[in-house]
Amino acid sequence: MISLFQASASLSTARESRAAVLAGETLRITAPEIGLVREAQGAAAALAQSIAPLAGDDAACVAAVTAFNRELPQASIVAFVPDDGVMTCGSGGRSFDYRDTSLFREIMSDLRPKVVVQARGPVSGVSVVLVVHPVLAADGQGSLGYVAIALPHAALGAANSAPGPYSDDFPDPDFVTFNGEGTVLTTSRGYGHEAELLPAGIDLADLAARDVTGLSGTTAAGEERLYSLVPLIPGQLYALGSVPRARRRASGRSPSSRPFLLVVLMWAGSFVVAWLAAERIVTRYIRRLSRAIRAFASGSRMVSGLDMAGASAELREVGQAFLRMTDTILHDEAELEDTVHQREVLLREVHHRVKNNLQLIASIMNMQMRRARSPETKALMRGLQDRVMSLATVHKELYQTSGLTDVRADELLGDITRQIMSMASAPGRTFRIETGFAPIPLTPDQAVPLSLLLTEGLTNAVKYAEPAPGEAAPWLGLSFAALDGGRAELTIANTAGTIPVEAPAAEGTGLGRQLVTAFASQLGGEVRTEVGDGRFILRVAFVLAAVRGYGAPLQG
Repeated sequence: MISLFQASASLSTARESRAAVLAGETLRITAPEIGLVREAQGAAAALAQSIAPLAGDDAACVAAVTAFNRELPQASIVAFVPDDGVMTCGSGGRSFDYRDTSLFREIMSDLRPKVVVQARGPVSGVSVVLVVHPVLAADGQGSLGYVAIALPHAALGAANSAPGPYSDDFPDPDFVTFNGEGTVLTTSRGYGHEAELLPAGIDLADLAARDVTGLSGTTAAGEERLYSLVPLIPGQLYALGSVPRARRRASGRSPSSRPFLLVVLMWAGSFVVAWLAAERIVTRYIRRLSRAIRAFASGSRMVSGLDMAGASAELREVGQAFLRMTDTILHDEAELEDTVHQREVLLREVHHRVKNNLQLIASIMNMQMRRARSPETKALMRGLQDRVMSLATVHKELYQTSGLTDVRADELLGDITRQIMSMASAPGRTFRIETGFAPIPLTPDQAVPLSLLLTEGLTNAVKYAEPAPGEAAPWLGLSFAALDGGRAELTIANTAGTIPVEAPAAEGTGLGRQLVTAFASQLGGEVRTEVGDGRFILRVAFVLAAVRGYGAPLQG
């Protein structure tokens, strides 16, 4: 019963609002076209104010109207027509003699702002809507002529080409626009088709004077239509919108369908109510818990925004269980971090003490060298001291490196090079040295044999290096660079005087050569030597080991 009562009330309301809806649709569908007309009226009024001083200067006048035409490209022509009817001031420099035209005489007989239609413009040759505005003399007494802006019907029709939003339920209405005298200006079906839309025998001027808003009528072809009159510019411009009565009824909803529509709406409303209830009682708390779990899983340790105060008991228990779980995880992580920190401190201390012990051994060896009288003994002791200091340097880098998992090659090899060169240099025995160590991370398993390999190779290079012809001091070149395929290469080069050079390192005999080969084997590489261009070059290439995680066993 409520649905039927509502349907009856809807029909009554629909009858009252039908004219208003049609008027609004008419105003909407004609808005682009009327906007062009109003824009032309404003342009004509502005041009009429500025054209009077230019009335005697054709060149300046043509420039002014041409500029206005550029600002209003929809207009086919913008012109000033003087009161003698001879137009010499048209946009683009066009001219025409209007003295013998009925339109000129009609305009001059009642010179005031108006909008008129011309089936065939004498200049453009097409049907146009002509916007006219009088040009007054400078003293305000009398007129000098009028400004005319011609809008082709094609341009006005193009302005209404955009479809409306009511293609099914309320089709776009047809319309006819006309001026205050009842002259048809445009139609939605094109100029000249007004008989298909207007009620038979109607006087548009009388209709505008009576200010009728809604009416019905029959066209000359017998089609019954509903009409609504919309005054666009009272007294000057009107729009008469219409739709076929049969189509209007077909697009509406019959009274018998309204109760079913209400039932469907109530059914849909129940789903909305259920969704709102679920959102308020369950879903929003599940969403909060899900956000907190995702944030914690992604690494965030700040559990916030988990307000479960208004949730059900089951959801509150789940939230509390999650909080207890996060507290346990955070506590275990804190204990693990403390353990890791203690182990790191302990391991640093071990490396520090090993480094100190190795330096102590090197110092004792230095004392023994001072007491030794045989040059061979001193050279042997110095070689052992260099190897011990190389090991000490490795352990120093290990306890100075954060995390104790890898050693930077540039720092390790640079320190070893400086130590050896400081001991090798002496008055009258200097070297020119060039280094290029890449900051490649090394595992302790590779850092130890690499440092010892550098010690042996650099010691041999210092021992056998000779100045190149024309040079005062021997040259040494050291580099450690990354290669393709996860490999790296250590290069030790020295000038060797006159080539060929029979250096002991190249002969494959002696302790130095054996140690170099042994250390290269530990690295998994091979020793390659080159002699040429006055230089002796030692190369060792090997595959870099992946840096292991904290706590991996150290070897060396």
